[in-house]
Amino acid sequence: MRKKENDERSNIDPNPATLQREIDRLNRELRAFVAVALRHGLRDYCETRHPILTAELDQTDTHSQRHAKQKYDRVLARITDVPGLCGCPGDTAERTYYRNAQDNVAYIEHTLKNKRFILGGIWVAPRYRGKGCAHNILRVLVEAADDADLGIELYHEPFGEEGLRAQELEAFYNRHGFAWHDSAPGGLVRLPRSPLDLYTRS
Repeated sequence: MRKKENDERSNIDPNPATLQREIDRLNRELRAFVAVALRHGLRDYCETRHPILTAELDQTDTHSQRHAKQKYDRVLARITDVPGLCGCPGDTAERTYYRNAQDNVAYIEHTLKNKRFILGGIWVAPRYRGKGCAHNILRVLVEAADDADLGIELYHEPFGEEGLRAQELEAFYNRHGFAWHDSAPGGLVRLPRSPLDLYTRS
């Protein structure tokens, strides 16, 4: 009889370290569940059922957004310094323009969204195409984003008939480490420190 009581007690009172690991696992799963629920519009549910965890996740997200903005600003400060070109921000701060001593040569469109640098494309004046301007600009951007540990999403359509076709554009960005990724449907992604010349679409 005593042996049976001891067996039941061992089932009820497991090893404290094992119990703590299980509690930690369940807390991580709950945290992930609430984070996903918040992203999908269930804020009322989360605030009612898990108010402390919701407030904690909000605080973490605010800090993360502020940190991403600091990284983005560091990248913007760096991308004005392209060899042979003088870069300056546009009036809306969503474009950076490049010129040489004579002409407006190029511009890029960009913004910050979902804690990533969103690149809307690189436009180069027709007379300067094929001379490495876009490559030089993109290389500086990639290096700056890598140093800031900031991912880049790319959504780029060909500019008119004189520019590269869609497949040529994709190959150009592949050479700079951009690849198709589930996190950016319809776009390409460059994760920080991705190797260059490695990603191509099969």
